[in-house]
Amino acid sequence: MPREADTEPLAIRFADLFDHIGTLDIRYSDNARALSGRAVVIEGFLSRPHGPHSTVSLVDQPGLCPDCSPVPAAVIALPGVRAPMQEGDGAVRVAGRLDYGLRIADGVASLLRIEESRIVSSE
Repeated sequence: MPREADTEPLAIRFADLFDHIGTLDIRYSDNARALSGRAVVIEGFLSRPHGPHSTVSLVDQPGLCPDCSPVPAAVIALPGVRAPMQEGDGAVRVAGRLDYGLRIADGVASLLRIEESRIVSSE
């Protein structure tokens, strides 16, 4: 039987999953792999994909486009999320199961995802 501590979502930050955010040296932290499979909740900003793919991403800065950023961006894929987004969208909290490792689904490759993701109240 899972311990209660393992079933409660762990509140994490982008800095827990990435080292050197905002630089050319950005990389996944050791925590990204260690927390894989864990229920988490994280705050960030929704980002729309370019092209025909519909996978929404969570990024660490408002208005950040992972495809257009001059430096590699901290990005978490949110498979299955179909959130309406409008100009000026604010921060959201996303809960689900963190998954680390290469996956290609529907023509979109990702290394870090929140599976079974849902947008939750910011309170």
